[in-house]
Amino acid sequence: MSQVIEETKAGLPTNEAIIDDLTKDLEQSLEGSGCAPEMANEDVPEIGSATTAVSGKEKESDAAFKSMVVNASEGEKDSNLDSSSDSDEPSRTEIEEVVIDEDYLKALEEKMTTEEKEENRKESQDLKSVGNKCFKEEKYKEAFDNYAHALQICPLSFFKDRSIMYSNRAATRLRLGQKEEAILDCSKAVELNPNYLKAVLRRAQTYELLEKLDEALEDYQKVVNLDPTNQEAREACLRLPHEIEERNEKLKTEMMGKLKDLGNMILRPFGFSTDNFNLEKDPNTGSYSVQFSQGAPPPNTPGNGK
Repeated sequence: MSQVIEETKAGLPTNEAIIDDLTKDLEQSLEGSGCAPEMANEDVPEIGSATTAVSGKEKESDAAFKSMVVNASEGEKDSNLDSSSDSDEPSRTEIEEVVIDEDYLKALEEKMTTEEKEENRKESQDLKSVGNKCFKEEKYKEAFDNYAHALQICPLSFFKDRSIMYSNRAATRLRLGQKEEAILDCSKAVELNPNYLKAVLRRAQTYELLEKLDEALEDYQKVVNLDPTNQEAREACLRLPHEIEERNEKLKTEMMGKLKDLGNMILRPFGFSTDNFNLEKDPNTGSYSVQFSQGAPPPNTPGNGK
């Protein structure tokens, strides 16, 4: 245990390193299956082109969508990840959001046959695979579009499939610098499948990027509950309480400084300063009492050394 703490204190990861950790599992084999931590990912089918047409019966909307993807920026890498940038993390990239209307999907699904649902599921899985290939080729905008379109097609009843799509889309948002939106996608993935370890871990890491340490610690603790062998989460559970304590002490010091300045401004006309008042903590109750001292001179007056 002490060795882990010492290794952790040796240095904190940069934002770039954290983002690389967030998506390296996706780059090796993007999530393809269920979501319990003990379940293995299914292999991602190879697709000849990032804009290959979806197999099976295509609707006109699918064809129009693929045409948009082809014309968007075929073969182009995300310029926001240029290594010459002064920042150690990708800049935020604005993308055209795709509305996922679940009420509409639910109403539509109620009229579908089992065969039609399976057909839509197959189309959404093919789109997800295209998104996986785009992600590996660093075509993050195209990957985002494919994941989003897959979510528009995949029936709500296949909630584990949709959970994976949301988690994969969160990974593309991170590469596009959209951390807050990535949190939302991770949360949706966890909502659909609470035992989805990768989505919980990705959200924890993203919270840490945003310096939301309390939320990050809570998610890391969930990861440890799902998988006690997860080394990253275990180390974070040791490291973050100390960082949270340091942050809180810093905030308390800053707050007390501001309160002291305000108090001096109020007391100055009466010839007093906050130095005339001492806070004494009761060791039994932990409460504070204020003690008045006549001796201290008011601020900015002769005799107080200024």
